[in-house]
Amino acid sequence: MTGFLTELGKRMAERWVALLVLPGLVFTAVATVAVVLGHDRWADTGLLLKWSTDLGGTVGGNRPVPTAFLLIGVLAASVASAFVARALATPYEALLLGRWPFFLSRPAEALTRRRKEAWRRHDRRHVAAEATGEAGAVGEEAPDDEAPGDDQVSAEAAEARNRIALVEPSLPTWTGDRMRAPAARVRGQYLLDLGVAWPRLWLLLPETTREPLTEARQRFDDATTLGGWAVLYTALGALWWPGVVVGAAVALVAWRRVRAAADTYAELVEAAVDVHVDDLLAHFDDEFRPVRPHAGARVTERFRKGM
Repeated sequence: MTGFLTELGKRMAERWVALLVLPGLVFTAVATVAVVLGHDRWADTGLLLKWSTDLGGTVGGNRPVPTAFLLIGVLAASVASAFVARALATPYEALLLGRWPFFLSRPAEALTRRRKEAWRRHDRRHVAAEATGEAGAVGEEAPDDEAPGDDQVSAEAAEARNRIALVEPSLPTWTGDRMRAPAARVRGQYLLDLGVAWPRLWLLLPETTREPLTEARQRFDDATTLGGWAVLYTALGALWWPGVVVGAAVALVAWRRVRAAADTYAELVEAAVDVHVDDLLAHFDDEFRPVRPHAGARVTERFRKGM
């Protein structure tokens, strides 16, 4: 037991250093450069070197107390900035998930409508190509413009549609629709409300399934935290204009990581339901094997308890 607690403490300490201290130290260093140089002398390395030398002469030598205070201050600033970045990750996540504030309701509606129209256009093309291919397969005459490559047209249309969203868009962002896709697809396949079923299913999942799900969710959270850092770096632009460039670069990296993490997490959630939905339904009634749509509806009603 002691060994387990020791190992757990080491892992927590490593994660604390990786997520809070190190990024905070980097930000503190960049913020110091921003304050020292400012806009007018944004690339003056000579000024920065002189400031560093003066600081070293002030706190160096045989004066351990000021040095200790400086180190404590740097560490405190690093941790404080890390907590601010994690706090900013919440609105950043909401922005990427399509939960935009009321004053952005019109742009959100316009973007959602545009994504929905594009999705429907590709979906109609996919359905038409599939219908033409099926008609040709049973010997019916197909239109000349569709005949040469119905399967290819269908596949290309489906791929284009799925790049927009796996289900018909209802949010202004790709990430938001990707995260809601498992619930929509599970409801369409099993008539099962994933929102109320997921806590019960989670308790039935084996550790080999929970672990990758937890790791995927943690990667998503880490990516949104990187978005919080992007906001902080961009804010430094008020003092030192290169901060805007750094913030934009960090924001781009965070955006790409959030998309990748959201895709992985959503895919794992849906896969967990597909693999273990039998266990969920059978846990409540053996009559539910094999899985049938009415079973999901009955279990959903039971989970909701009439609400």
